[in-house]
Amino acid sequence: MAVIHPKAAEEIIHYIAGLEPFAQAICKKLRQIILKADSDIQEDWKWGPHYSCQGMVCGFGGFARHVKFTFFNGSAMKDPLHLFNHCVDNEFSRSIKFTQLSEINEKALTGYIQESVAINKKGFKREIKNKNVEVPEDLLNALNKNKSALAFFDQLSYGYKKDYVQWVTSAKRGETRTDRIAKLVKRCSEKKKMND
Repeated sequence: MAVIHPKAAEEIIHYIAGLEPFAQAICKKLRQIILKADSDIQEDWKWGPHYSCQGMVCGFGGFARHVKFTFFNGSAMKDPLHLFNHCVDNEFSRSIKFTQLSEINEKALTGYIQESVAINKKGFKREIKNKNVEVPEDLLNALNKNKSALAFFDQLSYGYKKDYVQWVTSAKRGETRTDRIAKLVKRCSEKKKMND
């Protein structure tokens, strides 16, 4: 059984208090809905507010202009109301992006949370089908110019490689992408993973 962060509730309350006012309101409401949806859900703190029940259920994060509410087993969920509108191409997770409190449908979200818990209780496992990471040509060319960076990148696990590639490919502007590639090569030459 996973170890729950002993001060998860405090961490989450502190995290929410540091968000923009619109995000605070949304996150407080999401937290309330999650905790009320199923008495077996455990509140935790991992990389942010995180909720589990026999596996990861959901979590949320506040950003400058939106709040992202993620179901970690969303790919196995039905989404009958077509609420998933963010990160829908992820292998496992599905997210809902909220920009204002009025967008939250408590009844619908409660049903989604309960479905996510039920999926976990049936034994949902996150199994990666394709462990090949397609490395963009510009990134590969940059890595090929630094042998130690390339060697480190090549030995990374699927997840760490994928994190790096997604960071590069998610850049909106060419100069941002170029900057990220340079930073990636430098980090790899220093034997650092994405979040080190």
